[in-house]
Amino acid sequence: MARRPIWGRNGKPILISGGSAVARPEIAEIKSRINIVELIGRYVTLKPAGKGYKGRCPFHPDDTPSLMVSPEKGLWHCFGCGAGGDAIGFLMRIERLSFPEALARLGQEVGVELSGRGPRTELYQACAAAARHFARQLRAPSGRIAREYLLSRGISEEEWERWGLGYAPDRWDSLLRGLSHLGPSTLEELGLVVRGERGYYDRFRDRVMFTLRDGQGRPVAFAGRILGEGGPKYLNVPNTPLFTKGTLLYGLDLAKEAIRRRGRAILVEGYTDVISMHAAGYPEAVGSMGTALTEAQARLLARYTDRVVIAYDRDAAGSAASLRGMVILREAGLRVEVAQLPEGEDPDSLARTQGQGAVEEVLEGAKPFHRFFLDSLEARYDLDSLEGKERALAEARELWPHVRSLPLRQELAHGLAELLSLPEEEVRASLRGKRPPLQRTEAEREIAAEDLVVHFLLAGKLPEEALSDLEVGEFRPEYRPIVERWLELWRAGSSPDPQALAGELDLNSQGHLARLSLLDLRFTDEARAARDALTH
Repeated sequence: MARRPIWGRNGKPILISGGSAVARPEIAEIKSRINIVELIGRYVTLKPAGKGYKGRCPFHPDDTPSLMVSPEKGLWHCFGCGAGGDAIGFLMRIERLSFPEALARLGQEVGVELSGRGPRTELYQACAAAARHFARQLRAPSGRIAREYLLSRGISEEEWERWGLGYAPDRWDSLLRGLSHLGPSTLEELGLVVRGERGYYDRFRDRVMFTLRDGQGRPVAFAGRILGEGGPKYLNVPNTPLFTKGTLLYGLDLAKEAIRRRGRAILVEGYTDVISMHAAGYPEAVGSMGTALTEAQARLLARYTDRVVIAYDRDAAGSAASLRGMVILREAGLRVEVAQLPEGEDPDSLARTQGQGAVEEVLEGAKPFHRFFLDSLEARYDLDSLEGKERALAEARELWPHVRSLPLRQELAHGLAELLSLPEEEVRASLRGKRPPLQRTEAEREIAAEDLVVHFLLAGKLPEEALSDLEVGEFRPEYRPIVERWLELWRAGSSPDPQALAGELDLNSQGHLARLSLLDLRFTDEARAARDALTH
């Protein structure tokens, strides 16, 4: 989804991205000073083409120039691989930078100084103080059982500091007393204490503590594993001003350089899975923290690599999580492989008990996601029965729109036809879905009506009365962030332009926005074309 604006204490809009807070006027100023043709021209040989420039795309093998750059709109798009966006997005892709990193580099280049300090500085400082408190308690006499637990899991003392591990004593007020200078309201805002009928008390008691850090290495939240009885095995803080569940990857701050260097990320589920994988020689491992993988986490991974190996547990829940995750990762434009662990093992136990050799064997045997998907259908359905075939086809249809690679589509269709013992052409027709052909004008003949609607929306050409009736959920998933954010700005009284909108979207959405904005369409009656697109 789009990066959400908040309002700073000085009344200026603030853009939160990757844990940094930057005033939106500063971003607009950077964009206004960037020469997008000059920037992209550092990496690509560009030649004039109509109102813009054309060159070979650096993000895929491009035999015929398919990268278009529009200095007028401040956007670029490759009509071959679908990548696109604004100048900041291009630098993020080409140099594999995070949004704050790309913004800082361009700001320095064009002479715009970023404020760099948002309204949440005191909360970051308080969170860091809590991490230090838990670390002290781990080494205190009361932390003996926690130390023994960590050592029994093969987690050495050197790793305690590296991973920000700690201990919450079995007391109701350890943190409240230890950080009394911060005040209970601040700790409550961070989800570390709870207000009850008798006052405040610590949320975490008798738990090994895991510090959750953002991409810049700042503590933003905590999770605790219980050592005794009487509570959930793992307990997390609720959503806070610094932390929203499903937006971080555990260990990414320590793994991002290795991910860039090795050209892949290994995705596991738990905290100890990540720690053990790093200790076994796989510093590119990150964790989804025991939750189903989210779109935000997939977009984080896409900043650093285009390849992800999923290594979840090999039980039913793990396999289901892998299937959900592979679709989300594919939507983010990533190549996905699935490693199947031995029965009863997770990455933590495998790395600790059998070592790097066993882990490497599992990773080398990772299957492309479409092959894993087909194998999972065979395992879950009776494919000799009519009902089993129908359910398998229905599940494959859900996956089909997210497979953009033509060779992968061919592999999936061929493999599914073989698996179901059905004619391949019939399977392809079923996967595509049978829809009545759209009645299009001459200029529309090569473009879907839904694409036209978004094109006219971005150009500000849809009738005012139609905007109120647009439902975000009716659009394709990849278009929803674009439409949703455009409508939010419009309802707030703004006149959104594509370049400004691009800066509030992830790289995948930027590509769709740029493509639809740069469509070169000419209509004899543009208003009628817009109305016709809305009725299909």
